[in-house]
Amino acid sequence: MSENKPTPELGDRDRKRCPVCGEPSYSTAGVHPQCSVKQADAERSQNLKESRLAGEANQAESKSTGPSRWQKVCPNCRAFLHVRKKHCECGHPFATKSQA
Repeated sequence: MSENKPTPELGDRDRKRCPVCGEPSYSTAGVHPQCSVKQADAERSQNLKESRLAGEANQAESKSTGPSRWQKVCPNCRAFLHVRKKHCECGHPFATKSQA
């Protein structure tokens, strides 16, 4: 048996080509609906992308260098210490919770 199969001849010659993607269009207007939506929303999506990138940059700049969940701040020297530390290097003792 032969594995070579004939290629079908599609009637693409008389179809209009979409000006956005270049593929043969099935719509009567000649532009795919999804391509026309993409073309109409291009400016809006670009503006959204720019504002999102600007927001991420501002958020990175304004992010404080405060303690994380696993750190506490010494009231004397403002050093960040692990939450289980009982004494700071400056000598400040942290109060322990009494057993009740």
